[in-house]
Amino acid sequence: MVKKIFILFFTLFILSGLSKADDSMKNELTITQDIIESQIQAFQNKNAELAYSFASPMIKLRFNNPQEFMSMVKSFYEPVYNPKQYYFINSKYFEGSIYHQLQIISQSNMSYLATYSLIRDENEWKISGCSVMPMMQESI
Repeated sequence: MVKKIFILFFTLFILSGLSKADDSMKNELTITQDIIESQIQAFQNKNAELAYSFASPMIKLRFNNPQEFMSMVKSFYEPVYNPKQYYFINSKYFEGSIYHQLQIISQSNMSYLATYSLIRDENEWKISGCSVMPMMQESI
């Protein structure tokens, strides 16, 4: 009987830990979605300093200042720089990084799939990359 009670207690303990881990991961996904949305909003507001603040140290090493970063995004990532609409469609935690996929509708009504990667830097999530691919369909 004591053995059964111990097994039941241990099982409940493990399940409670899994539930807390799941809640923590959901929270991290929400935080990182907010970071992406904040950077997109900074692009739309043409606030180079704020947009640059969400970039990881690796990204910042490539650009000397926020204006260079903003210029690159405007030139090569126009759907991210000035989206008409966007929707989060998939999120995943993998090997210490978080990945979000967004469908982005450009100002010309073309659909794009943007995949963002985020890493932890000094206890804060930072955007470490973004790839944008056309979805080969026009949006309604």
